[in-house]
Amino acid sequence: MPRGGFEEALAKGNLIVAMDDEGQLLGYLLYRITNRMVCLAHVCVRKESQGQRIANRMLDHLKLKSAHLDGIKLKCRNDYDAHRFWPRVGFIARGTAVGRGSDAATMTIWHFSHNQSDLFTEINTGKPKVVIDANVFFDLILSDRPSKAVSEALTVPWLDDIVELSLTPEIFNDINRSQDIVIQKISRSKATAFHEIKAGGIQVEQVADQLRRLYPDSGRLSERDTSDIRHMAYTIVAGEKYFVTRDQGILAKAPEVLEMHDLHLMSPLELVSHLDVIQREQEYQPRRLGASSTHVRQLKATDRADVEVAFRMHPNETILAFRQLLDSAVADPKTCTSEVAYDTVGQPGVLISTRHILPSTVEIPLLRLAEVPLAATLVRNLLMTTIIRAASDNADCVEFSDPSPSHEVIAALEELGFAKSRSCWIKPVMKGFHDLASVTDRLESLGLPYRVEEFDENFDALGTLIWPGKLECPTTTCYLIPIEAQWAEHFFDTDLAACRIPGLSGIREDLHLGVEGVYYSRSTVRMKAPGYILWYVSKGNEGLGSMQVKAMSRLREVVRDTPKALFRRFSRLGVYEWKDVYASAKENLDTNLTALRFSHTELFENPLPGDQLGSFNVPPPYGPRIIPFATFRQIFNHAFPSKP
Repeated sequence: MPRGGFEEALAKGNLIVAMDDEGQLLGYLLYRITNRMVCLAHVCVRKESQGQRIANRMLDHLKLKSAHLDGIKLKCRNDYDAHRFWPRVGFIARGTAVGRGSDAATMTIWHFSHNQSDLFTEINTGKPKVVIDANVFFDLILSDRPSKAVSEALTVPWLDDIVELSLTPEIFNDINRSQDIVIQKISRSKATAFHEIKAGGIQVEQVADQLRRLYPDSGRLSERDTSDIRHMAYTIVAGEKYFVTRDQGILAKAPEVLEMHDLHLMSPLELVSHLDVIQREQEYQPRRLGASSTHVRQLKATDRADVEVAFRMHPNETILAFRQLLDSAVADPKTCTSEVAYDTVGQPGVLISTRHILPSTVEIPLLRLAEVPLAATLVRNLLMTTIIRAASDNADCVEFSDPSPSHEVIAALEELGFAKSRSCWIKPVMKGFHDLASVTDRLESLGLPYRVEEFDENFDALGTLIWPGKLECPTTTCYLIPIEAQWAEHFFDTDLAACRIPGLSGIREDLHLGVEGVYYSRSTVRMKAPGYILWYVSKGNEGLGSMQVKAMSRLREVVRDTPKALFRRFSRLGVYEWKDVYASAKENLDTNLTALRFSHTELFENPLPGDQLGSFNVPPPYGPRIIPFATFRQIFNHAFPSKP
């Protein structure tokens, strides 16, 4: 710089000097103003005064003095020590240039913005801005990032409709720290596709100073920590409400930052879950299972810590593997529904995730049980519900793909007709009535290694495999069985059970939610299994029965024996206590009773009043009786008009 350059700057007021109390020069800052932009030419501090924040103070003075302009810019060689100084004082690396010297050194172009409004800053999409940090940004634009799948939860189409992913100017400093020139170039190009929030640099520095107080050793912050603080400061000054990061250290400060600045710090999955809850608040409300005192609630990302403790049960599964499975299940709540079922005292019992992977396939990628007494019953209830929903959605099958199923889960799958294939468990989904030929075609289309001939001696197993479909077999035995209201409410009659006070009603939760049950009868009608039961709810002693045919079940086993023998064998599945069984036998231990073991109970969509049974050629009285298969089918079609 020739002497005349200093004299010109001094005459224009473009020279800032730092002096001590004795008038000794400590440093100076020389600049010019071009097109509303301050251009730094020199920033020099004498060697003896370095380390005393002299340059910082001169720059602070220049920032205030130039606040009416657009900002400050400069170029600095990358091989100078000062290259690391500029991001620490709020400057942004906006690009690179080649120096004019003979060595053609690479220089970085640094900007400090005062965020003056212009035509472009007034443009607003109207969508709330979600600011992402550097880790999430690089996850989205680079292909080899280990956490890419988690961050890509932010790119689902429905989320793009309601928020706009945004960056702060500080992202360019993160990019500039990369040692890979190619990645730098790609990253700068990709960054332009995001909305960049605007905020005045002076205000950003003030807020950043406040945020530094949250760090125990704020005097030794790394470059990345400094950038993290500025990302948050930019977001706060711009008035945005969401900052998304995977950095656990930042997320740990979420309560304090929210209290100080009304900024929500969230992980990608937490944001997706949070916005989905806002959109579908009603669906996230707990819902009771039937009329029991158990309930189900849709999983939120903030539940992850509790879920990990309750449901990572497999001994060979690492916590990382379980987290990846859980993250995949909750990444898009619009396509994958994850729910937790809680027992009667509010303890988590079952975690289940379901999603449509093809128009005709429902997948269960995650199914876990906790160590609570009712978990085995809950998992069977939820599997039944999943199968019924799949049938309503006209799916061909349900696939279970959880890589670490427990023994209890496998037992439940087998009980509900899932068959093991090479890569997963498959449950054929059928509804209505089917002959053997159509059943064979369905099994072959799903690649299952079964042939109908294998079930010639075991139609019960075939019935389990194709449920809720029914086998078209005129020789199948069907029965109309009356059941008093006081027993029906335990097994299937949710209308009656709902009249009770949850937790105080005496409802047998294991029977009300279970797949199987046993009912005792002193009828002398000879019955055999497999078959079907139509349940006629009579008024009984309490006078509460509806006198309607309200449900149907698969009849799995018929056993006739003495009261004690039956009670000893079936007490786990029966609603009767010993005194009830004894009373049914008219207090005669030698009298034989019939135990009907049933399962897969389906509550009628359209109950059939008893006085209409005559139109189906079933006249009163309505004691236990055999009914023709054709009549059973007619009643079924009346009860389920949506299941032809």
